[in-house]
Amino acid sequence: MLTDLKLFDKSVIPGEKSILKAPIYATEQIVLNYNQNNVALEFLALHFSNPAKNKYSYKLENYDNEWREVTNQRVAFYPRLPPGEYTFKVKAANSNGVWNETGASLKITVMPPWWMTKWAYGMYVLAFIGLLFGGDRYFRRRAVKIERERARAKELEQAKEIEKAYVKLEQTHESLKAAQAQLIQSEKMASLGELTAGIAHEIQNPLNFVNNFSEVNEELLQEMKDAIQKGNLSEANELVVDLTSNMEKINSHGKRADAIVKNMLEHSRIGISQKGPVDLNSLCDEYLRLSYHGMRARDKGFKCNIESHLDTRMGKVEMVGQDIGRVLLNMFNNAFYSVREKCKESPSGYTGLVTVTTLRKDNWAEIRITDNGTGISTKVLEKIFQPFFTTKPSGQGTGLGLSLSYDIVKAHGGEIKVESRENEGTAFMILLPTES
Repeated sequence: MLTDLKLFDKSVIPGEKSILKAPIYATEQIVLNYNQNNVALEFLALHFSNPAKNKYSYKLENYDNEWREVTNQRVAFYPRLPPGEYTFKVKAANSNGVWNETGASLKITVMPPWWMTKWAYGMYVLAFIGLLFGGDRYFRRRAVKIERERARAKELEQAKEIEKAYVKLEQTHESLKAAQAQLIQSEKMASLGELTAGIAHEIQNPLNFVNNFSEVNEELLQEMKDAIQKGNLSEANELVVDLTSNMEKINSHGKRADAIVKNMLEHSRIGISQKGPVDLNSLCDEYLRLSYHGMRARDKGFKCNIESHLDTRMGKVEMVGQDIGRVLLNMFNNAFYSVREKCKESPSGYTGLVTVTTLRKDNWAEIRITDNGTGISTKVLEKIFQPFFTTKPSGQGTGLGLSLSYDIVKAHGGEIKVESRENEGTAFMILLPTES
């Protein structure tokens, strides 16, 4: 049992204002200030057969590495105990060497000084930030003052040489005009580059189909020629049916490419930022199929079911068709990517599905794009609209698609909502205002 607690070689007397509320042998835990860290603990084992040969072993957990064994010394000294939490344990053995493994214990907490507390460290951080902020403000003001003095010196110099200053102003004006012209040209070239990339991306799929069916037709024509030479007219007739079907597909995709070119030409005439009435159902269906065929072109083995549930009351909605089309294409691409990734994880017993649904409400048009792909975790869901945030592997995504889509929809006065469950799928809702 513990018999006495000493601080700086003075016994602590239990009391209301003392750190001991009860005798030390009846106390389980004490709390000391940082300046009460000179601690001595006395202990005693009650066994009277041969008390002179009683042995003791004690240890202060979180301070001593191993047990200390003593015979006649019944005091444990800890003169400079650092702030922290400790447990003092002591056990004893009688003259026969039988140890009482239960022993006695006391939890000791030494509080840190105020300048080592969390609040103090917080104040240090705030003070450091304040110094940084103050230094930044000081150097900024100093830099502004230096710049103003330099500008004043230049103005005085220009006042002395009016004619030279006038010539310089004229030259500066001409330089600014040239720079402005260059900026305008750069913006035009940038817009042209984006438009060209869009046309190339959108027209690639129908042209691929035209080329593929043309190559198939060449093979069919050769087979039909061989069949005619052999006199096998039934086989030739079957090949004619296939050729006719392929020609219809070539014609269909050729018209699709022609429509894309016409839309791009119309887009170049009206400008990117100009709104106009757009058939939202046709836009959704068009970009759904465009995205699907684009994924098939990149991954020949990709398969996925697509469904369209379009509200016949939708009609036309005022919007920038090119921009909303970009939003739809991005979301469809993400949906097909999610389905493809889940297909890789679950190759058997899984069928991908991407659905687009439109709904006309009072003053809103809703577009809902759903998939049964990998889904999005709750932690990731909070960040998907942040610029440069992407869950795709390096090199497969920039993290700007959803951020730009969010900005485009906001610019139209609408909003984007998302619902997702990991490993189950995702649904994006686009709400666009319509005229009542």
